Amino acid sequence: MIDVLKVFYPTHYNFAALSILLLLLLIYLLTKKNIKWGLIVLAILLVFNVVLYKRTEGKSWTIIVEPEKTDDPYMQPQPQELTFSAAKNWEIVDEKGVKHHWCWVEVYWDKFASTDLIAKIWGSNSSKKMMKSTESRMNEASGE
Repeated sequence: MIDVLKVFYPTHYNFAALSILLLLLLIYLLTKKNIKWGLIVLAILLVFNVVLYKRTEGKSWTIIVEPEKTDDPYMQPQPQELTFSAAKNWEIVDEKGVKHHWCWVEVYWDKFASTDLIAKIWGSNSSKKMMKSTESRMNEASGE
């Protein structure tokens, strides 16, 4: 479990920061001799780390990277399939020196980022009206 978390936390430092904050809260509660809340925070910290471990250990994620198109019809590069796992190749460095990484966190983030929150809260008509008003303000600001 420690090996997986050693690989996971440097990549997803926001989860590491949350774990550190929970650990500091636990230390604070124990120095104040607040055992009840200390046990609650300890349980939350353990559950959080076990969930991260279970979501990451033994799984792999595959994405297809589309290369840049060239004008030469004879030199069309093929799409590259990249597989990521915590055990073998968590971060892949390509020829240009760019690091690639993909796991369940990115899958959830893409799903969340593609959600239209205004349409979910107020309905799709309100969402369309808001987009139109934002576009009209942008056009007015740019002088069109």
